[in-house]
Amino acid sequence: MKVTERAQERWDAIVTRFRHACILHRDGKEWESRRIIKEELPPLIKQWMQMLPSGLKEDAKADLRDMFTREQSIVDQGQKLQRLFKETLVKRIIPQVEERIAAKYRSLYVTRMEQQKAKRQEELAGSWVRPTYSDEKKPITFGFQAGDRRVKLGDVSEMIDALQGADNEILANEILSLDDIVQEMNDAQIDPILKS
Repeated sequence: MKVTERAQERWDAIVTRFRHACILHRDGKEWESRRIIKEELPPLIKQWMQMLPSGLKEDAKADLRDMFTREQSIVDQGQKLQRLFKETLVKRIIPQVEERIAAKYRSLYVTRMEQQKAKRQEELAGSWVRPTYSDEKKPITFGFQAGDRRVKLGDVSEMIDALQGADNEILANEILSLDDIVQEMNDAQIDPILKS
């Protein structure tokens, strides 16, 4: 009985580490994924096989193959869900929340800006020396990158949109981690759903 528990613990460790390697691979972290597969899994699998009765060795190899296929499928499905959720979050939910917050504070912002403008005009009106400019300033044409967008520095509204879009992507990636989605799928025991 003790051997069976130890073998089950070792099996669980193999499944967890392989799943993690699949997730790292999907997240583009090839080096970390390969390290787990080449360095961590072989000793775990060897120890697990040694804990099994000799009559189960062939079945164990089939179980490993099935587990590899199942875990890759779960991670693939998790990635599809992540993309779907992320698209909904980035394109619909976050902008709606931002718009509601912006609507609340827009009038306060406009009022504050008008107060500052009036204050500057009063300060200039009270000044006996007024600055004059003979050359018109040209807008800055340098650009910057925000997420996937290239934006001119002079285009303030486009800069704000680009930064908000990049922030939304970062937020979505933090909220919708592939690791968490796969773990939830595993906890929900969706194997029968994937096989059908």
